[in-house]
Amino acid sequence: MNLINRIIIAPKHFRANSIIDFINDCQDIYRLSNKNENGFLLDLGKVKECTMIGVLLIYKIIEFSIKNNCFNMPRYIIDLPFQEAMEKYGFTKLILTYLADKDVAEKEFANLKISVSDNFIIAPQALLRNDKYSSELLNKKYLPQIQQYYSFNDKAVTMIFLCFSEILLNFWEHAVDDTQSIIVANGNKSNIEIACVDNGKGVLTTLKLAGKEQKDNLSTLISAVKKGVTSKDLSNHMGYGLWIIDQIAAKTLGRFHLYSEGCYYFREFGKVKSGKCGHWQGTIVYLSIPLGKPVTLADIETPDDNNNLQIKWI
Repeated sequence: MNLINRIIIAPKHFRANSIIDFINDCQDIYRLSNKNENGFLLDLGKVKECTMIGVLLIYKIIEFSIKNNCFNMPRYIIDLPFQEAMEKYGFTKLILTYLADKDVAEKEFANLKISVSDNFIIAPQALLRNDKYSSELLNKKYLPQIQQYYSFNDKAVTMIFLCFSEILLNFWEHAVDDTQSIIVANGNKSNIEIACVDNGKGVLTTLKLAGKEQKDNLSTLISAVKKGVTSKDLSNHMGYGLWIIDQIAAKTLGRFHLYSEGCYYFREFGKVKSGKCGHWQGTIVYLSIPLGKPVTLADIETPDDNNNLQIKWI
């Protein structure tokens, strides 16, 4: 019988407010690349409820640990509630394939499917480093379905597309070392969630490399949501992306979470909180916004500022 030396138990109710607990439990994995440690167990059997962000985080920790040979013959316990969550959000085949054969999973990565019903839309999309492929796929197959689902509210569509664009620009800027990232949208007629998680260079690392480091890591992360802060000064990245997401969350009284390399920044229902947490290699972006009173750039910026913004879908 294999001895259990290290165990991670997923939260019973794995929602956005459980992210810090999960990160705290997982942080040591990033120090185990190519260690092939024995006796690892990921216990998903205690999960009673798992939302979109929970499934995405579990996928990323499984993908990282397997791809980087962190464990030798790791064990996984998966019961019905998490199985149902994987199925709901379109991750069943991808996660199970990774657990069985990571080489096959590499091919399965690009085959995530959008699911649309009368009550909600689930839209997982692989983010590939082929710009032409990503742009064409997202513009022709991905975004039109979201637009059609929310066709009753043109301003909401504009806001949703703006959020997608800025989250993806952040991904392209920071996650240069991660080839297995996914953006997921989960929405109904009154609310939409968007999340993107990577294990590449995090916001903190890229800002430090660009000489934008503040007095400490937390101050550096907080600076990332300020207007004009970018790690690519000599490019068309103007440093508005995370600031726009933060402003949209503020004006809609929504939720915006940003985690990177041991720090977090929250804006929730009009209140801001920041602090330190376990280390997550890369960046976690989570956004949940109500659609009753959508906002656009015109609601955020003054007319003069708007003339200087050149934000467009990739």
